[in-house]
Amino acid sequence: MIELCRDCIWLSQGDGEAIPCSVDDLVFEVVGSGSSQIGPEVLRHAAAGVLHYFKEELGRMRITLGEFASALARVLTGLGYVVEVTGAEYSNGLPGAKPGLVRTADLRELACNAGKLGELEFFPRLHTLLREQLADAPQAVEFLGLRGAVKQLLGRKHWNKDCRELEDRILESLRSWWARESGNRPAALVVR
Repeated sequence: MIELCRDCIWLSQGDGEAIPCSVDDLVFEVVGSGSSQIGPEVLRHAAAGVLHYFKEELGRMRITLGEFASALARVLTGLGYVVEVTGAEYSNGLPGAKPGLVRTADLRELACNAGKLGELEFFPRLHTLLREQLADAPQAVEFLGLRGAVKQLLGRKHWNKDCRELEDRILESLRSWWARESGNRPAALVVR
């Protein structure tokens, strides 16, 4: 068997054959030349981390392009980039998830609709919304406007200690619900 370079892995083909691919080759296959929003250095490091994950953490020497693309998309989404993985060739990367499907919700809108009960109404609605978002088996669930929602709920114009405490409670609640509701689903939770 041929010994691969440290930054290479065997890429499984549809016909059962495998070819050696470097991180740069894999990134070009997945992203192409249209990665203007993501810097090349960020992309290279993220891809190297994904390669390390498959080789060292999972002990795998062969992967599909779909597995690599899906894992890279999850890493980049976690770093705050808007990434979409499309095409049937990627569907085998995340079993049970719809490739490229990212569900988004606005926390500010939820806070505005909470009415006079404020937090007492906000938290149950947020939990219900999270369940609804997970029902479609998305690749990621993204909640936007966290700071705006916190200030809306507390009636504040400027950020203060109370805002920070409520922000922590919202994040803690989302993480807790996420752990229970998402189960084994390969989805990412993003809160901005």
